[in-house]
Amino acid sequence: VPQRCEEDTNTFLWEINQESPKEYAVLYDAFGKMGSNVEGGNVNQPGSLQRCHSAHSPTFSGQYCQVFLRQYFVGICVPDSCREEDVETLVLYVNRCLQAFSLQNTSQGVLTTFSGGGYSSLNGIRSLSLLWIICGHSTQFSVINNLNYKDWKKTVERSPLYVFAISGPVFLAVDTFLLLGLLSAKTLMSSISRAEDKLSTCLVANYIFKRIKVQPLHLFIMCLTIGLISLIKWGPYWFPLIETMMDCKTYWWANILLINNLLPVHEICIPWTWYLSLDFQCYATTPLLLYFYRNKGMFAAVAGGLLLMTTVAGVVITALMQLPVFEPSTTSYNYVLHYYLKPYTRYGPFLIGILTGIHLMTKKDQLLKRQWQAALGWLCCLLLMAVLVGLAYVLRETPSYPSVPHALYQGLHRPLWALSVTWIILACEEGYGFIKSFLSWGLWVPLSNISFACYLSHPVFIILYIGLQETPIHYTDLNFMYLFLGHLVLTLVVSYVLTVLVEKPY
Repeated sequence: VPQRCEEDTNTFLWEINQESPKEYAVLYDAFGKMGSNVEGGNVNQPGSLQRCHSAHSPTFSGQYCQVFLRQYFVGICVPDSCREEDVETLVLYVNRCLQAFSLQNTSQGVLTTFSGGGYSSLNGIRSLSLLWIICGHSTQFSVINNLNYKDWKKTVERSPLYVFAISGPVFLAVDTFLLLGLLSAKTLMSSISRAEDKLSTCLVANYIFKRIKVQPLHLFIMCLTIGLISLIKWGPYWFPLIETMMDCKTYWWANILLINNLLPVHEICIPWTWYLSLDFQCYATTPLLLYFYRNKGMFAAVAGGLLLMTTVAGVVITALMQLPVFEPSTTSYNYVLHYYLKPYTRYGPFLIGILTGIHLMTKKDQLLKRQWQAALGWLCCLLLMAVLVGLAYVLRETPSYPSVPHALYQGLHRPLWALSVTWIILACEEGYGFIKSFLSWGLWVPLSNISFACYLSHPVFIILYIGLQETPIHYTDLNFMYLFLGHLVLTLVVSYVLTVLVEKPY
């Protein structure tokens, strides 16, 4: 838009906001407005041509225009320094903004069972990981809030099937989500390719900005949760969490800046949003990694060094602080404060995801060429996953001294789990995934589309349920399976609404 047009328009907009606007502000009065009998077909809004032409400021006069919005027109009055194409540009922009909030547009594709593009197995992996997280939170939140930890621990230890059937070491699902950083590598590499292999500052800024699209729904959930805390009359078992939730009054800014995982855990506003900050911090390193990728030797050194550092960090912190191997078995403050939320201990799976994404984007030939290679790969993959899940149960006790097994497990299990999931993705992509049809099942697609809203909203329902209880909740497999299913149904319905009304429009 020409500078003169922009200046005159800003002058007009400033004037009509004054307590006593000058006479030429009658421009606004000339705009078309909705009339009566719309149902009968009176939808055109012509405005006033004469009123518009009567407006004169020291630098411009009124110019009457008509803009067409679908099946009707609206008369508008703009400074005569604006050209017809400037008005059309403005109207197109406004129309696009309005259409972004149209349910007809935002609901398109959300419930589809068709997976566009490649990597269809990721829909199943993402959805199953989400279900695992919801199931785990249904169990763990009940323990934390109801102070029923000892009874819960005894019950779980008598039922080893808990590890596999209900929630188990649910932290592994978080590492699976971090591994899906392979999509960020794919996105950025595609952008670099379209920009003639130039990783410019503008391209990186655009890449980072697109990731901030998570913020509107994030902040909406934050405000919704605070509102519920203020309005609902909670039961006696709510109070252990009320103080944590109300830290939003002091530390809300950390959620906006996506750094709340760097705060002490007791100061995090809406505790489960720590993952968004971790994911963004990892995501922001992708341009730097792809910059080093231009020099394969340098890239190998940087990637190898980062993987080694994040592994050593997990080993050393676990040994020095005598940490347990996973949160569901403990209420250890140090575990969450110094290990669980931090990027320097959680970066391994994301880095492996980046390497996987680069491989998928640049490969010229199949990695698997023989049936026996695929069979051996699946055997190692499934065996490794079983060992990692089983060891979490074997090493469940918090050590009273620096424990080598605990430290090694804590440092290695995340990258090893990520490598196992990477194998599943690669095998499915190369036609050797015997579960590809299941992971690519169309039903996973809509669940994958609303997965972000599901992650943010499901703890709200769990907290609501727990906060209204008047007696302790005791763990049984059957009870918590019913709780999980109840939380899941509510989460799916509300998450669809949040996706089409909040996430997709922005």
